[in-house]
Amino acid sequence: MKRLAWSQFQLPRLARKTGARLIFTPAPEGYLGRQGIPQVVMVHDLRTISHPERSLQSAYFRSWVPPLLRSSVRIFTNSVFTALEIERCTGVPMDKIRVIPLGYDDQRFQLAEARLPGDQRPYLLYIGQAYPHKNIRRLIEAFAALAPRYPEIKLVLAGKPHSSETPKLQALVHQLGLDAQIEWRPYVAPEDLAGLYQGALAFLYPSLWEGFGLPVLEAMACGTPVLTSYGSGTQEVAADAALLVDPLSSLAIQDGLLQLLEQPQVRSELRLRGLQRARSYSWVKTAVATRTELEACLNLL
Repeated sequence: MKRLAWSQFQLPRLARKTGARLIFTPAPEGYLGRQGIPQVVMVHDLRTISHPERSLQSAYFRSWVPPLLRSSVRIFTNSVFTALEIERCTGVPMDKIRVIPLGYDDQRFQLAEARLPGDQRPYLLYIGQAYPHKNIRRLIEAFAALAPRYPEIKLVLAGKPHSSETPKLQALVHQLGLDAQIEWRPYVAPEDLAGLYQGALAFLYPSLWEGFGLPVLEAMACGTPVLTSYGSGTQEVAADAALLVDPLSSLAIQDGLLQLLEQPQVRSELRLRGLQRARSYSWVKTAVATRTELEACLNLL
């Protein structure tokens, strides 16, 4: 609430004090009311509108963000999928929206030297917070169907726990008898993240809904084969460089896992396609596009 009050009152006051002609916030935040100084806002996704939870964040997005976007002179977003969601959920016309894809740290996320044989147990990897829309339950169910055939393979679930969802998932793992094959990593240090991608047999991200899907891009840049979902920002990021599955079907996820585990040529092809796909994204491109669009806004004033 302090943050909301600051953006409503202090932000326009600060802009007037500094003589700003335009306000740009790299998040869907800003002030409502008479637009004395035009605003450009960045929307990374509308998850809290499309997949709301009982939280102040969801309430903020439902009540504050749609009128804010309608009053803004421009909206930047990182995928065509999210642009269409903005149009659908808020009524903002597409000619006010600009798509600027994200980039990744190409000094950190890159192809590594081959792993030494036997240095650790082979694993499949998921990285992300344990929100319900991340679809970890179906991923666990799909892995459970194959785990007895691959007792040497483990599934690593890395990311911040969810207060209500994580205990349910952990209970499911115990019920399925997978405690020895599923490893929980609540926190991964930034300097260890690339190595975690690089060492995985495959990266699994069957989310129900994503505005972009930055972990998909990071995994591809590390040369890690990727399985992800049809139907949202992850499909747009991955294109034909990932194995795309129906996230609503545990069986479809299971079939995708089976291809990754039993067909080395599939993993090899996805690795090559992913590396090539990742090269089309960069923070330099993101920065240049953002500057170009901001300059265009200033020229309109």
